[in-house]
Amino acid sequence: MTTAYIADTGVFVRCGGPDNEKFRRLRHALREAGVSLLIPQRVYEEIGGDSAATEYPSGNVPYGDGFEEGWLTVANELDYTESVVSTVMDAARRFIAAETDRDEDLIEKADTALLGLAVQVLASGQADHVVLLTTDKPAGRAAETLLPKHGFDDQITYRYASVEYLETITAEDFSR
Repeated sequence: MTTAYIADTGVFVRCGGPDNEKFRRLRHALREAGVSLLIPQRVYEEIGGDSAATEYPSGNVPYGDGFEEGWLTVANELDYTESVVSTVMDAARRFIAAETDRDEDLIEKADTALLGLAVQVLASGQADHVVLLTTDKPAGRAAETLLPKHGFDDQITYRYASVEYLETITAEDFSR
C-alpha cells in the first residue's frame, strides 16, 4: 500500500523555521521514514514560493532545503477537469463554511486545495491512502466526511498537527 502525506501551511507555521526544534523534528522524522510531504501549489505560494517558477524552491521559501533533500514536494497543478476533484473541492468549501459559520466566498482556497489534492492523488492511483496533516480542524473533518462519500472509503486519515504532535513527531508517524 502506498501512502501520500499531504500538509497544509499551518504545519510549517507551527514548526517555525529551520532553527526551530519542531522543524528539525519534522525534517528528521520525514528523512528517517524516507517519505516526502506533498503540498498543493497554493500552500507553496503561502509559504513564500513562486508558483510561476519552473524549479522548486523559488521565492523566499524558508524551507528550501526540504525540496533539495527530498522530504518536501510541490504537487502538480490540480486537474479541475477531473470531476471528482472539483466536486470535492466545492463540497469542502460548503462544509467548511457551514462548520465555521462563514460565507463560502471567505473560505481559503488552500483549504479546499488540500482536499482536491487528496482526491487527485487517490483517483490517479498515485497512492492508496492519504494522511492529511493540518492545523485546520474544519478542513480535516471535511476530508474525513467528504472523501468516503465520493468513493474513497478508508483512504483518508486526518492528523491534527498540534504543537504537542509536532514536538513529539517521529518516523513512526510516517509509517501510517
